[in-house]
Amino acid sequence: MIAEILCVGTELLLGDIVNTNAQYLARRLSELGIFVYHQSVIGDNPERLKEAYKLAFSRSDLVITTGGLGPTKDDLTKEVAFEYFGKESVVHKESLKIIEGYFNKLGKPMSESNKKQAYFPKDAIILPNNNGTAPGCIIDEEGKILITLPGPPKEMKPMFEEAAVPYLLKYQDGILVSKVLRVIGVGESEAADMLSDIIDSQTNPTVAPYAKDGEVTFRITAKSHSEEEGYELIK
Repeated sequence: MIAEILCVGTELLLGDIVNTNAQYLARRLSELGIFVYHQSVIGDNPERLKEAYKLAFSRSDLVITTGGLGPTKDDLTKEVAFEYFGKESVVHKESLKIIEGYFNKLGKPMSESNKKQAYFPKDAIILPNNNGTAPGCIIDEEGKILITLPGPPKEMKPMFEEAAVPYLLKYQDGILVSKVLRVIGVGESEAADMLSDIIDSQTNPTVAPYAKDGEVTFRITAKSHSEEEGYELIK
């Protein structure tokens, strides 16, 4: 399965917030054996977001979004997605009840704008948010899967682990196992030349060099059905 990560929020483009969500999701998807070929950051603009969906689904089986699920008018991640898939949204009563309960615990009234967070297509799989007011969802349409997650990491990570991962496991056809080798005293180009035959002919496992201060790191990655099989391929 090929995945793409779309992180939504003008604050990311302005550099006001570090995009740790993409790093986290890329690593976890890799561990699940799902290949991430592209990552994008899109501002809170419906036209650009629509184009991002169109491009992402033209080249990926799975698109995961973070951000843009809030109650304000510029939070349009799921609304644009529903439009892209041609789906109408209705209030999800259980989600609305949970959002109301969240505000009751805080001793505050729920604003009218928060109701938009409870709207989803009837056939969407709702991902509950136990740490905020923005539920996520999964839409599985003709082999194309969309997963929407909230932007705050304290909400995104638990939702992904508790609700999205169990869903993705049924599409898992293997896992990725990696081992890191560190070489000191040679430059990246020299180290790459030494392993050029292996790098040029690699299939499974793959070898990728990375330059760091004072050393060159080689990440060896194998796709397999188990950790034991993966580490055997890496030997």
